[in-house]
Amino acid sequence: MSVSAADAPDALSGLIPSRIVRGLIVAVLSGLCFALLNTSAKELTQQLPPLFVAWGRWIAGLVLIAPVMLWRVGPHGLATRHLGLHCVRGAFHATGYALWYEAVFWLPLATVAAIGFTGPIFVTIGAVLFLRETVHRRRWIGVAIGFAGMLVVVRPGLAEINPGTWMMLAAVPLISGSNLVGKKVSTHDRPMVVVFWQSAIASILFLPAGLWFWHAPTLPQVALFLSAGLFGTLGYFFLAWSFRLMDISALQPITFLGIVWAAAMDMIVWGKTADLWTFVGAAIIVAATSYIAHREARIGRPR
Repeated sequence: MSVSAADAPDALSGLIPSRIVRGLIVAVLSGLCFALLNTSAKELTQQLPPLFVAWGRWIAGLVLIAPVMLWRVGPHGLATRHLGLHCVRGAFHATGYALWYEAVFWLPLATVAAIGFTGPIFVTIGAVLFLRETVHRRRWIGVAIGFAGMLVVVRPGLAEINPGTWMMLAAVPLISGSNLVGKKVSTHDRPMVVVFWQSAIASILFLPAGLWFWHAPTLPQVALFLSAGLFGTLGYFFLAWSFRLMDISALQPITFLGIVWAAAMDMIVWGKTADLWTFVGAAIIVAATSYIAHREARIGRPR
């Protein structure tokens, strides 16, 4: 009997028998890598057009992962029986991150992280609108509280809303859709295959923007692109790995550490971070989305 990708042993199985502990460890590593990716990307968007940065980041990731895969498993290791799902994910991902790269130019990383926490809220609404799922009163209360937290971060009418805020609010549901499809393909393909196809498809989809906004990068900018490609590739590799080990709802609270890493990078690199209200709103969103994740886990648990 064949073993599915989800049940196959991984590199940490011998050291850490617990599947849950392995899932938590690689989820934390994923968050750290994404924080370093975001730092490199934000620095690049201060110097180059954001959509050119998006294309360059994916090209750098592909340059880094393709030789490793060819060396380890050969061309046959790139094969997948689920190319359609990878393409669907790529469409969500490229559209969402086109908006994200524009938003990160305008906003502190901590604000980007706080708005990004609303992902489970959009997933719940999408399940009602597009999947016709029944959502009960308690989960709607969690959604309402989460939106209240988002309003605390954005503060319409009390604080100036720059274009980055609107772009980030539009990006979150698209990125959430990408993560849901990513969870699906991760049960069929190994993490490196998932990340390879994600990088290849995103590079193709961002190609027109990359050519339109072309700038010859300097050597320091090339180093930042390679940094973004490396940490982005590692981040998605660890994320796909964690998807194989744990339910996406159980992993959600780990992503809330992202605002800690983001605030630290804001202070270390740029000497400033988001205001107090961003962290207050983030705390409210964390509470609401944790409750939604808890309800999802209870509903999905066998009786």
